[in-house]
Amino acid sequence: MIQHPTGNLPAKIENYVAQKRLRDAFGLLRHYSASLGDWRVTDRIDHLEQSYSMMLRYAVDGVDDPSRDEIYHSIVRGIFDILDRVNRELSRQKSPAIYFSTLRYEDLQRDTLKGLADSYLSALSKLSLYNIAAGNSTAAADVKEKEELERRIFNRIWVTHPLSPDDVTIVSAMLSGEEVPAYFKDMIVSALLLGLLQYYDESRLNILLDTYQSAPTRVIAIRALCAALMAMYVNRSRISGSRLEKRIAALRDATSWHSDVKEVFLEFIRTRDTERINRKMQEELLPSMLKLRPDIAKRMKGSAVDMSDMEENPEWQELLDKSGITDKLKELTKMQEDGGDVFMMTFSNLKYFPFFSEVANWFMPFHIDHSSVKDALGGELSTIGDMVASSPFFCDGDKYSFVLALASVPAAQKRMMLSQFDAQRINELELQRATLSGGEVSAGQIANKYVQNIYRFFKLYRRKGDFIDPFSRPINLLQLPFVAPDLTDVETLPVVSEFYFKRGYYEDAAHVFGMLADVVPPDAQIYQKLGYCRAKLGDTAGALDYYKQAELLNGESLWTLRRIANCYKELDNPEMALEYYRRVEAKKPDDLGVALSIGHCYLELDRYDDALRYYFKVEFLDDKSTRAWRPIAWTSFVAGDFDQSRSYYEKVLTDHPSASDYLNMGHLYLAAGNIKEALNYYGLSVDNESEGTEGFIRSFKSDVPRLVSAGVSESLLPLIIDALLYSRD
Repeated sequence: MIQHPTGNLPAKIENYVAQKRLRDAFGLLRHYSASLGDWRVTDRIDHLEQSYSMMLRYAVDGVDDPSRDEIYHSIVRGIFDILDRVNRELSRQKSPAIYFSTLRYEDLQRDTLKGLADSYLSALSKLSLYNIAAGNSTAAADVKEKEELERRIFNRIWVTHPLSPDDVTIVSAMLSGEEVPAYFKDMIVSALLLGLLQYYDESRLNILLDTYQSAPTRVIAIRALCAALMAMYVNRSRISGSRLEKRIAALRDATSWHSDVKEVFLEFIRTRDTERINRKMQEELLPSMLKLRPDIAKRMKGSAVDMSDMEENPEWQELLDKSGITDKLKELTKMQEDGGDVFMMTFSNLKYFPFFSEVANWFMPFHIDHSSVKDALGGELSTIGDMVASSPFFCDGDKYSFVLALASVPAAQKRMMLSQFDAQRINELELQRATLSGGEVSAGQIANKYVQNIYRFFKLYRRKGDFIDPFSRPINLLQLPFVAPDLTDVETLPVVSEFYFKRGYYEDAAHVFGMLADVVPPDAQIYQKLGYCRAKLGDTAGALDYYKQAELLNGESLWTLRRIANCYKELDNPEMALEYYRRVEAKKPDDLGVALSIGHCYLELDRYDDALRYYFKVEFLDDKSTRAWRPIAWTSFVAGDFDQSRSYYEKVLTDHPSASDYLNMGHLYLAAGNIKEALNYYGLSVDNESEGTEGFIRSFKSDVPRLVSAGVSESLLPLIIDALLYSRD
């Protein structure tokens, strides 16, 4: 993806290409590149436009050219390549973005990528077990040298564009070489990804796909796949032609591409839950715990309790249950079991360490040989280092955060924490990890932690504004024509659609359910869910259409009948709503909600006696409930039975009355001719109206037809409002 420091010309050029208006794209590209003053760029534009003109001439002459599409796509790729080159060169000298400051630093260095790679392999050799066993006293210095080379190689791969054939060979050799540690291969994958997110380079994408196919470990393979899919999505407007399509077709035959893509896609979807989880913790769980804190302190007051030895107290559990914290914790636990990122907020405040100032460190897999880990843990390295490394719950960045934070904990507290990490607890964690993973880490688990690493970088890095955030919008792989076939089969579509549906992403769920409905036999549940999604999106008419299709397939479903009735009610069609509510009533005669809804339909149809009959039915069947009082009071009023209306409104006013209740009581007294008492209740309505006087006036005016029907002179009504306002001055 390109940045646009010189205005919107790059965006216009991309837009012209998207519209297949290459003539206009060439014109703007010439104008944009003129400020660069590079004749080689101009020459390249001339060559591309000549090829395009020749292709057009053949097309106009009616020449059948089987390679026309591929030539067209190659010209488009050429336009984008030039656009990126010009943009990059114009930004290179002055842009303050960290990409370009890193690029300028690397430009000043005399070493090549090959030289850096050779130096790195030499550093690894010096740190071999043989040399360390021989008593090499410079091991610590050599570790620092190795880590500096890792950072330099990461940065060089990140900012080099495009990769030359020699660069491709070197990067591929490092990814396949046995002497390069696995964690650094993971870092190289991330460096390729960062470069691809800045500027598209097909050679980088091919390296990632090659790594997915032939990586020495499953972890590296899945991370490479995550990187490749994310890069393809972000650069989807740049990817064209048949080469990638053929490459992916070959991967389907040689790998578990189909199932792996599905797992990675689900992890991309899960990132959308992260902000929701953060809000739940910040707005619900933490405030609840802070409110509970005084109660816990009060119960502990005067007791000398060692917190490290405390066992669960039933009274504390009771406090948690009553406060709702237990339920919230259970919900968060379920989210974690489903792969939700429940630690994002917890560790977001632990990314201030100098370690996280380096871009490369955000993408470094956790390993206890890293100097920062050794320095932080010191003598306790063997005690908890392996345990942190093997934790199935934390992503790599959070593991570094935990260790670095531990180093700053006072000695006494650290000893208390470390006392908890005895052999038994470590064994329990290992057993739990084995249970969770079934003895082998799945593609979904690998992708889950890697995507969390990437997500944290783009959301928490101190200079995140220098980067185009791939998570700023949902990553929807269904928009990739080369990948969509892996996600649109009858086995995958139900998983994806339910995934969206369960998490409340109704727009996406409706889209995928629609795709599913096109490839499977008619299914009532699919149409029910399509209807539910449209209803949640505010499209009541669309929801009704889908519910009616579900009714055709299963006319006995009470759920469907109720939803159809609700839709008709929202669409102001009480007659049809009543028809469907009566069908539900025939199957569930004692359903109070249905009885109330039937009463409301009769009320809208001005059939007051029928409405009251159903409201009284609700009151009779549920004499402890107050929900029938208000409709009985209002229906009695509009029916002219003021005495019955008053008796019920008097009940209503004892049950947490609202502004509307006081308003209706005022209407009752106004219709009865008691204006002073009416003004008293209108004043109470204003006092309880969240929008004050203006809100009251709107509500009052909406009831004018009912007041006139009740016998109130229409000319009196504006006087009532002014009299009320004067009385409150």
